[in-house]
Amino acid sequence: MKTFSLLLLLIFNQNIPLNQNMKFEQLLGKILPIVEDIIGSSFKPSVAKFEDCTLYSNWDYFNADFFGHTTRHLTLIADDDGIVESITVHFGYVIDRTFYDSFVGQYGEPDHIYIIENTVVISESYIKDENGNDVQKISKGESDLKEGTFDEKPLFMIWEKDGFYIQAYLRHEMNISEIMFSVESPPFNIKSNKKR
Repeated sequence: MKTFSLLLLLIFNQNIPLNQNMKFEQLLGKILPIVEDIIGSSFKPSVAKFEDCTLYSNWDYFNADFFGHTTRHLTLIADDDGIVESITVHFGYVIDRTFYDSFVGQYGEPDHIYIIENTVVISESYIKDENGNDVQKISKGESDLKEGTFDEKPLFMIWEKDGFYIQAYLRHEMNISEIMFSVESPPFNIKSNKKR
């Protein structure tokens, strides 16, 4: 019973709402066991090991409600000391205007919205099954990115908040989306061609 009381105290002291609009940014910098307790299920380490960090997945969060839309699963990255550095919410579809408007209502307009233009295919190849049939097309290409709007089907959007970053990655052709909350800026340096 003491352990249960301690867990409730940790949740209360973290000031993290356990509802559809969970503020994942408030879990950043916490140790993995506390994050698991607050979310309500455990994360499994990935087979992949990165330098100084580990990727964890949680499929128990399947069909959870987040800003009125269902999630597919969660992943997080923790350093070697188990400190959570990023949490990614995965969706089995591209987020729509309703989700975007609700999200902007909580986090404000994104600092950057990048759309793709001038795509050039450099090479293409196909993966074939045992009968020689094409089962997957692999393309390598280059594109320019420019600042745009949500209605222009962006590739990604970035929010630069006080103490954390949010990056929404929208893969329109694959019909999936990811929203990452992280303590570090996105892992690339973008120089846009044109301002909004």
